[in-house]
Amino acid sequence: MRSELPIPRWLRSAHVQTIGAAVPIHVPTRPTGDVETELLRVPVEGGYVHAHAWWAGARAASAIVSPRVAVVLVHGIAGSADSHCCMRAAAAFHRAGYHAVRMNMRGAGTSVEDAPSLYHAGLTSDLDAVVRKLGKDPRVSGVAILGFSGGGSVALKLAGEWGDLAPRAVLGVASVSAPLDYVRVAARMDGWTCLPYRFHVLRGLLDRARAFAAAHPAKARYGEQDLARIKRFRAFDREIIGPMFGFRDVDDYYQAASAGPWLPSVRVPTLLLHAEDDPLVPGDTIRPWASSASRAIRFELTAHGGHIGWLGGLDEASWVTGWSARRVLGFFADHAPPCRVAIARA
Repeated sequence: MRSELPIPRWLRSAHVQTIGAAVPIHVPTRPTGDVETELLRVPVEGGYVHAHAWWAGARAASAIVSPRVAVVLVHGIAGSADSHCCMRAAAAFHRAGYHAVRMNMRGAGTSVEDAPSLYHAGLTSDLDAVVRKLGKDPRVSGVAILGFSGGGSVALKLAGEWGDLAPRAVLGVASVSAPLDYVRVAARMDGWTCLPYRFHVLRGLLDRARAFAAAHPAKARYGEQDLARIKRFRAFDREIIGPMFGFRDVDDYYQAASAGPWLPSVRVPTLLLHAEDDPLVPGDTIRPWASSASRAIRFELTAHGGHIGWLGGLDEASWVTGWSARRVLGFFADHAPPCRVAIARA
């Protein structure tokens, strides 16, 4: 489905949208009002991942939290729970009455201290673990997932892996600017047209690899000299990710990590938002998957918006509750309203 949205002409550049969304303006660092916050340590195979919860409906005096739907926010490649998109989304959903839970994939953000490994672009088990833990929490009446960029790809792939067996607590999934085909997207990111973006994202990946090696030297099969030689994504995935997870080669990894082939199996109500002019993940890498996708998935493509952009102005609302946030809020209001009656637990 093609959606149109009002973006001022001076903001329609894909690069302005993409870079603008990454600028540290209007990034809430904590929830407003008297609320309960908590760091969750969620067990995964060989370690833990961390999730930062902003519980809605807490009373300051007694710290009682009323049952609400929890929205799990999943960062992109080289990001963390503190990524600007996650912080802004947490504020938007918390203000709308949801529990907002920003997760760190293994090796990202605070999760590095408990990580059994780095994570890869198709690793869904961490998100699955967080969802299932929240589904058993008495403070949670249901779970929705919102993933950004690579985090959106993980969310879509997990929904496809679940198929008809999704946890009963899961009410909806949404992705924003998610790559569906890593074979094509990785090749584009390694090209000259994406050089500034590659520099930024690859630097984040290398910093994460260094942090993991410092925290877990026995688990890192690479050294600083290995990292210093890496200038492209393909090299990082060949030298670091492939050996860590036993992929046959880089192409095997990209094919295994891609969410596109899993879209026909999705049964959870799902919203997929994407901009045709996304400079990192162009629309022509997204559209081919629409014809075979499950009817549970709603595709919304816009002509403009860049990568995790869709900025409509310079005020706080344009960053925190901009077009994409409003679209996801509207979708979840239909499928996962914040004060939904608690689920029956097994």
